[in-house]
Amino acid sequence: MIRSKKIPMVIAAFCLVFFCELTALAQGGWDVWMVYLRDGSRIDAAPVWSLDEKVLKYGMSGKVGEGKTLRRSLIGSMSRNVAARESMKTNSSENVPPALPEGDVKKDLVVMADGRQVSGAVLIHARKDGSGEIQHFSPVLVQNGVEIDLKKVEHIKLAKPKRSS
Repeated sequence: MIRSKKIPMVIAAFCLVFFCELTALAQGGWDVWMVYLRDGSRIDAAPVWSLDEKVLKYGMSGKVGEGKTLRRSLIGSMSRNVAARESMKTNSSENVPPALPEGDVKKDLVVMADGRQVSGAVLIHARKDGSGEIQHFSPVLVQNGVEIDLKKVEHIKLAKPKRSS
């Protein structure tokens, strides 16, 4: 009798762990970006789908690759929230990302994970695999004609939009 009660309990526990694991995989895998607006406020954006000349698309509302939109002109900078990644590292010197430079920039500025800084117009879009299929969950940053895995980027500082006369 005791054995017959344990079997359903073991099965229920296994199912619970299995379904929780699936939920965790479905919820993650992408970085959270802290988006600092020019008015001094901040929003968290995850996942980041794209950034074009006019808008940033992020979040899980609507279809995959669509989400919420935020006008690019409102964004001062974006920084990758690396708290989860940092907690997995053991060497504390590896936990310090390169700093975001202060002040305004004339051209968009990207600060790479290794500390390098590159200036030039920034766009973000979904990567395409070898067959040309869009990989929405693997965005790339495009700058100066070069595609860079977004996971190699720590900060993006956007130039102030030019005023129309």
